[in-house]
Amino acid sequence: MKVFLLILIKFLLISALFIISNGNLHVRDSVERGVFFDAYATWMKNVFTQGADIVGYVVNSQWLPNEDLGWIGPVEAGNV
Repeated sequence: MKVFLLILIKFLLISALFIISNGNLHVRDSVERGVFFDAYATWMKNVFTQGADIVGYVVNSQWLPNEDLGWIGPVEAGNV
């Protein structure tokens, strides 16, 4: 759990640094700090929205084959 938390914190910090460097923002300036917070909040919203879309797609996918493969299930195995 500690490793996951550490990786998550590093990911969030590196993404914040990318937003600051790509936007050429000076965080000490209050106006540019507001721009950073807006950009970072928008980015976080997009990450969670796209993550939810991916999870929804995976959950709604059909993982079992359509045809009968001739396997004997646990209920049928007792009758053999």
